[in-house]
Amino acid sequence: MDASTIRLILIVVGAILIVALYLWERHRERKDGYSDDYEDEYLFEEAGADEPYGVRPNRHEPVFDHDDDDEPPEEIPAPKPSRAKSGSRARTAPEPEPPPEPRIEPEPELEPLVDEPETAPAAPVAAKAPKTTSKPRREVSVANPLLIQLTVSARRYPFRGPEILEVAAGCGLYPGEMDIFHCLDEFEDEVRVYFSMANMVKPGRFAFDDMESFSTPGLVLFAQLEGDPEDMTILDEMVATARKLALSLNGDVLDETRRPLTVKKEEDLRQAVTDNELRWKRTPRR
Repeated sequence: MDASTIRLILIVVGAILIVALYLWERHRERKDGYSDDYEDEYLFEEAGADEPYGVRPNRHEPVFDHDDDDEPPEEIPAPKPSRAKSGSRARTAPEPEPPPEPRIEPEPELEPLVDEPETAPAAPVAAKAPKTTSKPRREVSVANPLLIQLTVSARRYPFRGPEILEVAAGCGLYPGEMDIFHCLDEFEDEVRVYFSMANMVKPGRFAFDDMESFSTPGLVLFAQLEGDPEDMTILDEMVATARKLALSLNGDVLDETRRPLTVKKEEDLRQAVTDNELRWKRTPRR
């Protein structure tokens, strides 16, 4: 095989290789163009890029040197730039809107955790009375009457009814209300009881309807003094009557404790009457 034949074969093989390489490059560019468009569109939608994508730069194809005798290779047209879809790459992407400011809503009022007791409807308030400037009245305690009590006790034998009537009449004691004896004072048509005499045996009454068979171991003289000016006179009259009864009926005069009445005890009774009179002067009468 001569040299010209070998060179022709090499030229044909080279042309075939160039055409094959060209077709393979076109196929790869189309594939890369679709992939780039998809990736650019995906990145733009996800990341929201502000800068628009440009046209992909042209690829520089390799240049093969050939001998002068070889046939000039066909011109390989430059690959067309891939078209942007629906203006997504031709125009600038819109600037992303600033995030809306969070709206501050008023906090709802929290209801109390503990249930408040239901209050009953308030009753109508009565009109208040006008205040008076008068000072409050002082409560003044009322004095109690002073009780004076003397006992005439029999020494040996009980006192008999007829003897009691006779001695009582001589002392100014007369039967009266509650079936007992009373010492009366008549002044200007007004009768007042100074003191009284009762039976020492309960209930203290005398059997005025049957004094012949009546008897008692003792007699009790008592008076209630309310601070009157004549209270001391009543005490003296009462002591004198008790001594006269004891002397006439053969008995003894005793105080409220059933002990013999002494001079010291009489002085104590007089002091008690004086204090009672002063106390009644400081307190209102009932």
